[in-house]
Amino acid sequence: MSNLTTITTNPRLLATFAKSLDSLGLAGVSLQWDPAQKRLLAKGAQGKATLEVRPALYPSRALIDWIPATERAGVLVVCPHIAAALAADLRRAGLNHADLNGRFFLQTPWLLVDREPKQRVHRNPLAEPDIFSGKSSRLARLLLRRTERGWTQAELAERTGLSLGLVSRLLATLERQALVSREGGGKRKPQLFRLRNFDGLLDSWREKDDWKKRVVIQEFSVLGRNEFEIAKQVTAGLPAADIAFTQWFAAWLRQPYATVPVVSAYVRHEELIHTFKARAVATGGNLWLIAPQDEEVLFDTQEVQGYRLVSDVQIYLDLLQVGQRGPDAAEALRQWEGFAR
Repeated sequence: MSNLTTITTNPRLLATFAKSLDSLGLAGVSLQWDPAQKRLLAKGAQGKATLEVRPALYPSRALIDWIPATERAGVLVVCPHIAAALAADLRRAGLNHADLNGRFFLQTPWLLVDREPKQRVHRNPLAEPDIFSGKSSRLARLLLRRTERGWTQAELAERTGLSLGLVSRLLATLERQALVSREGGGKRKPQLFRLRNFDGLLDSWREKDDWKKRVVIQEFSVLGRNEFEIAKQVTAGLPAADIAFTQWFAAWLRQPYATVPVVSAYVRHEELIHTFKARAVATGGNLWLIAPQDEEVLFDTQEVQGYRLVSDVQIYLDLLQVGQRGPDAAEALRQWEGFAR
């Protein structure tokens, strides 16, 4: 594996593919690469076909969903390496594909090419890290919180507690998605990374987030004249370091919008929830104690009016997939000029 060349960028992938066309040696067929349009023109005695070339550094069966059946005849997917099993799936789906190791499948009304790879020379990059799960989410949280500044990789690693290697991979993924920009670099000035698309990063997180899969909720019926009395019972009954308020109560503390139907707070460990002295109920509780599947929701907390809250981004995400006007409160918080600042 150490002798394999890893292809990590789309430009390099396409450039290497263009150089490999001459070695295919298709009798009676010429292949012409148009780098400006990223198109491949196949000409033969019986006809010609123009294919839009789409690079894919991380080939998977998702390519079949990515390219509708109605478009597949005019598309050629190019990857560093396509495993045999995946190639068989792509072939059955009628999706033209090629890799840098010699695999080439092209089907037109007048031409069928189905070449197996001759050798293994190139490989795909490591799978892209999930930028919104586990400790990796710390980087997205930090970038969304401090949008005004640029960061060196070392600074990001120090602030997030992530390894330099993981930070580098996360930044590369964010760059490919045009969410982060790279600035400067040289003998005297280190490279800086800056968030370039706040809404794009937050919207990507919103699309991927699944509230029901990442939390366990225990509802309680608590006596209290208002949300502050309920919240004070939580802070008095559980260790302060292990709780952080979210959703309606937290959003109201940050930017008052509407009444607070439920007080909700993350509790670091589910076992702690069972130590809270209150009447547990199946539904209809005015207090939700939430055990997160991932403790990273408690990263980058803030204190407002004496209460520990999760970050604005986490409050926003936590409100989007619940009822009781949660989405309305979420959007009101996001539109506030002080959001994530």
